[in-house]
Amino acid sequence: MDLPFKPEFTRRPEGASKDARTPILPLLAGYWSFGQYWGVWVILVFEFQKAHHISNPGLGLLYTLLSGTAIVVMLLIAPRMQRFSLSTNVPLSLTALGIGTVAITYLPSAFTFLGFAAVGAGNGLIDIYGNVAAQRAEVRTRRPVLQWLHASYALGGVTGAGVAGLLRVAGVDYRLGLAYAGVTLFATAWWTQRTMDREPSPPAAATTLSISALFRSPMLWIPAIVVLFAFLIEGSMDTWSGLYLRRGLHAGAGTAALAFIAFSSAVFFGRLFAGKVLFGLGPRRTILVAGIGSAVGGITATLTSSPVIVGVAFLLLGFTLSAAAPAGYGLVESSEEDASSAIAAVTTVGYTGFVWSPPLLGWVAQTFSLRATMAVIVIATLGLIGAGLLAPHHDSSR
Repeated sequence: MDLPFKPEFTRRPEGASKDARTPILPLLAGYWSFGQYWGVWVILVFEFQKAHHISNPGLGLLYTLLSGTAIVVMLLIAPRMQRFSLSTNVPLSLTALGIGTVAITYLPSAFTFLGFAAVGAGNGLIDIYGNVAAQRAEVRTRRPVLQWLHASYALGGVTGAGVAGLLRVAGVDYRLGLAYAGVTLFATAWWTQRTMDREPSPPAAATTLSISALFRSPMLWIPAIVVLFAFLIEGSMDTWSGLYLRRGLHAGAGTAALAFIAFSSAVFFGRLFAGKVLFGLGPRRTILVAGIGSAVGGITATLTSSPVIVGVAFLLLGFTLSAAAPAGYGLVESSEEDASSAIAAVTTVGYTGFVWSPPLLGWVAQTFSLRATMAVIVIATLGLIGAGLLAPHHDSSR
């Protein structure tokens, strides 16, 4: 399996404990529980809205609060946590999301905003420290742990949507599905606390928030834009695709779950295998293929009124989209910037796509319609194509 980038493999720093470790399986389980939360949420948000009498604009405002909290945490709080070990930061991140899940599930309507704020804090911390831990494991093992990490997120979307869909088809209260997501977050937080590295993250590994490399090497803006649009599309699917199916196309919970499972499964298998198949084209061509394939899938999902066709479109969208971010990271090699700094800068810009896409689509749903939210995804695929056209031509097949 090809790496989306070639990390620098270093020896253990002098004086580091021989017991320092970053086990891969607990880390992947934690990111799986992260993806599973969103897989559950995308199916059950319809019931959540009904139970609390929240309109689409109101939901958009709550997503704005979630995103704003995530940004504050990523910029102001996470850097100050670098003095702590991964055995503290990773489980704390998962626990924060678990607390937010419980709060959203059981707080009265007047206080649900507190749950969204906690979910935002958890998202911001997991996005940073999950990737920091994966980067450290990748350096230690010389295996594509970052690629597996994001594949596990997609697998969580599959299991989460499947569980939520089954519960709703069986007529079970939606709160049980959200509670299940919270329990898995707490369980994986406990597992990572027992197994993660107990040494503070080294400065080179914990630079996720740095964007200075973008100004030292402006060509990094191209991979940053690729990752930004790829994550914007994926974040949009995590928050609004279920409502589009259930409220916009009047699909049942089971049908919506199957459609989202198609998308998440395609992303999962794509991240495991598509990189190996498509990277023979080189990063630039891979980005163009990903953008064009995602555009076709997005346009089809937007124009049809058939949930079955939407599910097929999601399958195409997920599989082709899965190669975009790894290919974007592959462009980092063309810069003269240190690999870890360049990847950190690209990741920082890219993750904002997850952060601000939910409120953007909330505004679109309020101003236009739920179908228009899918049109935003199509526009984002054009951003992928444009970035691919601007990418260097001198990438070689690997």
